[in-house]
Amino acid sequence: MLRPERWDREIRALMDAYEIAGLAVAVTDREKILWHNAYGVTSAEKPWDPVTTQTLFRIASCTKMTLGILVMRLVEEGRLDLDAPVIRYVPWLQFRDNSTRDRITLRRLLSHSAGLPSEYTPDGPRDEDRTEAILREGLGALEPVAAPEDRFYCYSNWGIRLAAYAVESILGKPFTQLDREYILDPLGMDHSTFTLCEAATYSLAVPHRRGREVLHYIPVNAARHAVGGMFSTVDDMAKLARVLLNEGAPLISRSSMAQMMTPESSLYLNYRSDYGLTMRLRQYKDLLLAGHDGQSPPYFASIWTVPARGVAVTLTLNTDGGDILSTNLIPELIFDDLCELPEDGDLWQQGQYCPERETLQAGVYLGDAPGLFRLEMREGCPHLTGRDGTYPLLPHLRSGVYFYEKDGQKICVGMPAVHGGSAEHLMVQSQLCRKVRVESLPDGADVSEYEGEYGTVLDRYLVRKRGNGLEILKNGVSSACTYVSGDTFACDFGAVIFIRMYGRIAGVRVGSTTIHNKRPVF
Repeated sequence: MLRPERWDREIRALMDAYEIAGLAVAVTDREKILWHNAYGVTSAEKPWDPVTTQTLFRIASCTKMTLGILVMRLVEEGRLDLDAPVIRYVPWLQFRDNSTRDRITLRRLLSHSAGLPSEYTPDGPRDEDRTEAILREGLGALEPVAAPEDRFYCYSNWGIRLAAYAVESILGKPFTQLDREYILDPLGMDHSTFTLCEAATYSLAVPHRRGREVLHYIPVNAARHAVGGMFSTVDDMAKLARVLLNEGAPLISRSSMAQMMTPESSLYLNYRSDYGLTMRLRQYKDLLLAGHDGQSPPYFASIWTVPARGVAVTLTLNTDGGDILSTNLIPELIFDDLCELPEDGDLWQQGQYCPERETLQAGVYLGDAPGLFRLEMREGCPHLTGRDGTYPLLPHLRSGVYFYEKDGQKICVGMPAVHGGSAEHLMVQSQLCRKVRVESLPDGADVSEYEGEYGTVLDRYLVRKRGNGLEILKNGVSSACTYVSGDTFACDFGAVIFIRMYGRIAGVRVGSTTIHNKRPVF
């Protein structure tokens, strides 16, 4: 049931609550847009310039679905094989640790289950002619975090970049040109572009901090276009959503779209949440949603379709902290009415402990956001001990899923060994955490190479010596670092992983996949 007056009222209230500067949303069926609307302004400094449904926003990782469709088209033409080793298409491929290289396939790359770590590097080259050089440099510094045959979900932008380069190497054209020829032009996505200069000739929503403070900078990294570089409108995104609703037509076959929507890896949450081929597959009440969300802070976007009901919602916004609106709150508000859904059911039903397999998971782990933590068995029950306390884990009805409560919020912990998988990893809120052995900082180690200022458009970190070790300052808050191994530390902000390029420290990841570049000292 269409309820535009209620949607309009609730969206305006959410925008006020989250201090969102600009937002646009569209609802479509298999043939046409049923309703769309736009709110706020393109810039808080231009109150006379309203957002429209033709205003461009960066749609971030929603871009990945166009790569998936492009790959499936080439598979249909016999030019690519999803299950062939990717070195068939990228023979120069080298990692720092090549132990899994020959077993990585396009299927594993497109489903984030190749065991490669992730990255988010907002800034980079402005054109695509350096893509291969950047990839050789970046991939050459990587070490796998899991084996591809374990099919662990580990969201890896490196993997998507590698898959896109494989496509480029086969067809001899840059990804943006191929995306235009195979996807954007056939669908009539006339306002969509990867070029900031072109986007600026249209109505373009600029980025904001929460509180409607304009950020006078839009990062560009042409080496990551396939990962999340597209600028688009909700109306253009609705055309892409209709490809999912129409089982791939007019771009790919029904069987190819079915493959994209087949689960390849699990996120180990308290409801069905899987990943296909560049496609998120998640349960919402009685629905199975297929699509993707996008986060390129402070831009957020989403394309969520309900193939069984033939409806979809597309959404874009331009303010930091708005991800929950685009990923959950507003699409779910609309689906509740469109599909006449029931009230929330109980998603936290408890299951049974499995002590024999739970014991296999005991050990010390490191994850981006959780940092260092320990899983141990106490009185036949698994307990998680982190930087802020010890929590008993309750078994969920879903096999291999556990949860604990912290500050009124339930947190999911996935134990793959209980589900018949490897015992070397855990999943915490869908983030892959690996078992580690914490080492002592080598005698006489010089940590001064890590010192310096690191930053992106939104965050800044200062790393400096503290005794024989390191500390990190963020927004005036200091945290001492614990050495783990290699160039990896941990602190109260999470895992601290320094990025080394050509033997020198070039950046750092602190509690996330975002790489903060080291700022030069003059």
